[in-house]
Amino acid sequence: GEDGGDFNYRQFNFMAPTPDQTAFEKLFKLLEPNARSIEEGFRRCRLKLVKFFAWRYRQDPDSLADETISRLVKNVRDGQEISADNPYSYVYAIAVNVFREHLRAKKKEEAFINIDEVEEVAVPEAGDDCTKHCLEQLSQEKRELLARYYMDDDERLSIAQELGLSLNALRLQVHRLKQGLRRCWEDCRKHSGGPRN
Repeated sequence: GEDGGDFNYRQFNFMAPTPDQTAFEKLFKLLEPNARSIEEGFRRCRLKLVKFFAWRYRQDPDSLADETISRLVKNVRDGQEISADNPYSYVYAIAVNVFREHLRAKKKEEAFINIDEVEEVAVPEAGDDCTKHCLEQLSQEKRELLARYYMDDDERLSIAQELGLSLNALRLQVHRLKQGLRRCWEDCRKHSGGPRN
């Protein structure tokens, strides 16, 4: 299918069994030790990345996930060591870079939007601007917390442990963050939704 669900991981598995492939297999075993096969480990990792990008940004999370995995695999082939304690923190660091570059490229593109189109673009974008504005009000830690929390159910327990909280206390904290975001978003919509002068 074209929906990316049966994405072919072999395009990342560049060659026949070579040191490269061993690195590839070691990587996905490290990231997804409970997966039944390397392919399943790869898919789980990719799904987490797709969710990560979809949560932050609804456009084209698939290709951003693939770009992240390409870089990840390349870095591992070039000898990058990944901590076995928290291997995903390295993956997310790459994902955040890919995301930032993508936004920078997008801003450049948008700078060239034809003036005629600006009126049409301005209104639907308000929602996204508000989401962005409200997320930017949060500290980096809180943004990362939300991203990790929604990306992967298995992560929740390790986040709670890292923060020294019970799972319920963590849920409550996330719930409060979301309520704050929702209030901020609704206020922002009220101000930006009015007639424009």
